[in-house]
Amino acid sequence: MRIEIIYPEIANLLGEHGSQQLLQRTFADEEIICTKFPDLPQFFTSKIDFIYMGAMTESTQALVLDLWRPYAGDFRQKIDNGLVGFFAGNALDLLGRNIVYEEADTIQALGLYPFDTLCKRFDRKNEIVRGKFHEFEVMGYRSQFTTHTGDSSAFPFIEVINGSGMNPAVKTEGVADRNFFATSLNGPFLILNPEFTKWLFGLFGYRGELPFEADLLAAADLRREDLSRRFDKKKARK
Repeated sequence: MRIEIIYPEIANLLGEHGSQQLLQRTFADEEIICTKFPDLPQFFTSKIDFIYMGAMTESTQALVLDLWRPYAGDFRQKIDNGLVGFFAGNALDLLGRNIVYEEADTIQALGLYPFDTLCKRFDRKNEIVRGKFHEFEVMGYRSQFTTHTGDSSAFPFIEVINGSGMNPAVKTEGVADRNFFATSLNGPFLILNPEFTKWLFGLFGYRGELPFEADLLAAADLRREDLSRRFDKKKARK
């Protein structure tokens, strides 16, 4: 197996070092490629079984887009051909049409999906989001000053139960397209949701256990219980 972690030295905000460590431990006996900026990720030009990218600063987003725009068509073709991948945090923003700053220039994104990212730097939203994907109950933390306009629910990933979706008009979060997934949630998401993560890794043939799997599953059960009590109590107050 070939696993590519994209720009681990700069795309690692909001807990995503944890996701990198999970991948390093899970696939320690496989080929792990840590592509550093400004190298072009190998998945554009060669066979990679799984790609991962975490959150980054806004200036890093602009640098990455400058490098990747000529390869947007290749990215689209890779997804159409079944590439397995997961983007977390504002790595999602790279995939839409534009990143629109309230008081700055608009940056053209990759145009893979029909949404735009609207940035209001002084309007940050922090919340816990709980939802469903297939048979999995998943959760993550939102900490962002962006919202996603356009057809943001065209490729829905998470059906939101508690918390907000990609904008106030929808109750879905993220992108799910064949075997490729992206969400603005962090946590890190892959560690918080071990059942989903094991299923995701199974898409490219991994059949082993996750590192500390029993502990990850037990922690996920405790979080679900705690979130159920918290959100049910809020409903009762209303």
